Amino acid sequence: MATASDTDLAAHLKVAHRKTRWPFHVAIPALVLLVLWEIGARYLFDPQFIGQPLFIAISLYRHALSAPIWIDTWVTLQETVLGFLIGLVTGGGAGYFLGFKQNWAAVFEPYILALNTVPKVAIAPLLIVTLGIGITSKVAIAASMVFFLVFYSVFVGIKMIDIDFIYQAKLMGADGRTVIRHVIMPFIMPNLLAGMKTSIVYAMIGAIIGELIAARNGLGYFILNATGMFNMTDIWVGVVFIMALVLAMSGLITCAERRLLRWLPPTKI
Repeated sequence: MATASDTDLAAHLKVAHRKTRWPFHVAIPALVLLVLWEIGARYLFDPQFIGQPLFIAISLYRHALSAPIWIDTWVTLQETVLGFLIGLVTGGGAGYFLGFKQNWAAVFEPYILALNTVPKVAIAPLLIVTLGIGITSKVAIAASMVFFLVFYSVFVGIKMIDIDFIYQAKLMGADGRTVIRHVIMPFIMPNLLAGMKTSIVYAMIGAIIGELIAARNGLGYFILNATGMFNMTDIWVGVVFIMALVLAMSGLITCAERRLLRWLPPTKI
């Protein structure tokens, strides 16, 4: 007769086996899409308008061996990371403060909601005119994209906290720092990390939007130049570099999420 520990071990091995096979399952749709794309570019459509995977791969290899695109990648990475960090600190701080200050929240939340409805593409030219075409304006656009996502992640997380847990911790002698570390942060951390995984994508979008409007370098500027020359192959090269950056940064947040949320029960599969 199987014991509970044997059942848990079997389930763990099953999940581990699925995790081992997971990348191959993800790769299959991408490979099918690339094959269909290559066939379509060769026999059905003009590759000048949709690109061709084989030529894109060759151009990607050629650019990867040259310095200019890595300089553009570094610029975009700086804009994205700085904008993400500024939006994370300001949005998280505002969400934390207003989450515990209901009177202040009643005053400022409508303004934050109204600002959140304004398309960031509409204010991007204003920020570029005000701050210039350098990195500062791109960081500001990226931070504006991140701020609202992180704010609502923290604000909603705090509103979900059972206040009785805080009172009980204080009755047991916990000081303010202990309450924040062992009561408040575990409650809001899942919401915060989910908001961070979403906002890192929007930080990249904000930086690219700024570079497409006005810039001297960056992956958005690289794509804009390729568009001006109607070079569909290089446009896709820029897109691939952007996707690689986003996946790398999202992967770092996922690693942090696994470490910080170890106390959560495993997901049932």
